[in-house]
Amino acid sequence: MLPRKAETFQPMTLGHIRSHGCRDVLICCCSINCSHSTNMNDADHLPDDTAIRALGPKMVCTKRGHAGADLRPDCSPHVNTPCSG
Repeated sequence: MLPRKAETFQPMTLGHIRSHGCRDVLICCCSINCSHSTNMNDADHLPDDTAIRALGPKMVCTKRGHAGADLRPDCSPHVNTPCSG
């Protein structure tokens, strides 16, 4: 197996997703025994240069208490709105 190349791209930040109109973050528990997920609405209290990946290890599941989560931008409130016409 070939060794994995080091990541050469900048980490996704809250400022980046905000620039695309997305203000919510989807948080999914990393525990294999838990499928709990939730949204962080309006993460505006965090600075723009906050890397999304860096927040994951700091999250604690409110259902089972497991530390660590997978965070992703949640643009669904903005994309799934019906067109007015």
